[in-house]
Amino acid sequence: MNKTPRVVVITGGGSGIGLDASVKFAHHGDKVIIIGRTESKLKNVQSKINNNGGECIYFTGDVADPKFVNETTNEIIKKYKNLDILVNNAGHSTKNRNTENTTLEDVVNVFNSNLLGTVLFTQAVLPSMKERNKGLIVNVSSVAGLSGSLIAGLSYGAAKAGVINFTEYLNAELKNTMIKATAIMPGEVNTPIMDGRPVVPSDDSRATMAKSADIAETIVFLASLSNTTSIHAMTIMPNKLRDTSAELILPKD
Repeated sequence: MNKTPRVVVITGGGSGIGLDASVKFAHHGDKVIIIGRTESKLKNVQSKINNNGGECIYFTGDVADPKFVNETTNEIIKKYKNLDILVNNAGHSTKNRNTENTTLEDVVNVFNSNLLGTVLFTQAVLPSMKERNKGLIVNVSSVAGLSGSLIAGLSYGAAKAGVINFTEYLNAELKNTMIKATAIMPGEVNTPIMDGRPVVPSDDSRATMAKSADIAETIVFLASLSNTTSIHAMTIMPNKLRDTSAELILPKD
């Protein structure tokens, strides 16, 4: 339990890594604000936290909508007076993953949720963090952003690469402040995003993937470091790498 509760904003807080991170921060006594598109999921997380003595509120909306992002951030700062930690976790992929079947709509939607939302929320919270010269921004990227990944696909990999580069840029821009940013690059994690793959992995395959609770624990660990210590990037992989070749849908030669 933290002596002084921190104000933690988590996008994509209704499921997977975002859900687990929200519960863990609340368990440490922090005030948790979750953002997402599906109100029923957000309500469930809020109830889980508040019914166990924690504090959680939620906002329903699109992280790629500048008006929603700015209004939400202003409401949070008005209520809590500051904002200590931002976890940019929102994101999704598409069933169309190869170059020939990926549509313009696929690219725009995946970039909006994974990259644009990350940029917009960061822009919105930075003035408050700069005013206090303190803050942590955790951007959840993917190993798919480190190199081209057939299983992750065109749009998702490119968007996550942008998240990594954006995080590196933030640390360069903010190098003379006490604000820090970390990009987390997980490999396969057993979360609901797997249900959206063109070929959904089997239960046996999902059992070998990294656990969302472990990724969430890593995020909480980053928030426990002293203000003078920063980890710019972390790669988190399943201990056993599996063969995904049977799940690939590629264009014909």
